[in-house]
This record gives sequence, C-alpha cells and structure tokens, in this order.
Amino acid sequence: MPHLRCTQKLLKVIGIPPAIQGEDTGATLLGDWYANLLVIARQRALLFTNESTLYSFAVLEVRKGLLSSFAEVFTVQLKLNLAHEDIPSYVIAKLMAEYRDIDIAGTASRSVLGSMNDLADMVAYYVREVGGPAASQVLAINRQLNRSPHKPLGWKFAIEVLRERLLGAFAVPGPQPSQLFLN
Repeated sequence: MPHLRCTQKLLKVIGIPPAIQGEDTGATLLGDWYANLLVIARQRALLFTNESTLYSFAVLEVRKGLLSSFAEVFTVQLKLNLAHEDIPSYVIAKLMAEYRDIDIAGTASRSVLGSMNDLADMVAYYVREVGGPAASQVLAINRQLNRSPHKPLGWKFAIEVLRERLLGAFAVPGPQPSQLFLN
C-alpha cells in the first residue's frame, strides 16, 4: 500500500499518527507522495510531491475542515492536475486505482524534503506574482512548478520524468506515445 508521507508539522495539525515507516509500499507505479503544510500570504496551503518524479502540486487556501480529509483532497487534486497536464483519462484512472487506499506515514527522504523546500519557495513566488492566493490560478501555478529543472532528476523537468514513467507503463497500440502527451 502506498504512503502519503507527511511532515511533522502536518501530522501534528491533522492529528493522525503516522503508519509504520518501515512498511513496504508495494508495487505502485509512482511510489509514495510527500505532503507539507505551508503558509502562503497568511493562508494555509498543502504541497504534494512525488518521491520518484518530483512531480508536485499545491492546494491553496486550505481551511481547517479540509485538513481532516486531506488524503481525499490529495486524490482529487492529483486527478485534476494530471488532467490539466493532458494525461489521458485511462492513465489517470489506473493511477487513481493505485491510490484508492493510502496510508499516512512520516517522511523518509531528506532529499525529497529539500526539493520540497525549493518548490515551496517557488509556489510562494508564483502566488505573489499573480496577486495572492485568492487571485491565483492554482492549476497554472502547478503547471509552472513542474517545468523547472531539478538536480536530483539530472536537471530534467518533473513533468518530463512523470511522462516517461507513464509512457513506459501505459503504452498502448495505436498512436505513437509521443502523440498522447503533446503540450
């Protein structure tokens, strides 16, 4: 079962004890996701980052009630962001099936956390540029976020690594895979 690995700050706010950290994640295509609670322009926000691709998305203006069901927020927002990236619906459906049941756990990779710190700064900058969280278009911000190079990925963009992983796993006969993911 995959994990949603939360920072200590987020675990404390949601009041959920983490799952056992040594537990195997099983065979999921993208592996675990990391979650962090941010404060951007005096508003709570969530930042989710995939451990293997560093594909990330932010959820802005998070209310306290939303935090109680943040695992559901994760799956809904993941689906929306992948659709905004023009990932085919059949691929999204297969991914959502993998994350139907997800455990809450503590973080396990300082490298991912370091990347998340950089991503959090970028989200804050993008939100300021559009005039604050109320005026921001979060899907466009998330799209920009995934088009910056990352050293742990060999200076590739997170969206490129995500697409490579999805193309390898969900190749179908018919149109060439490169035709499925045009920007």
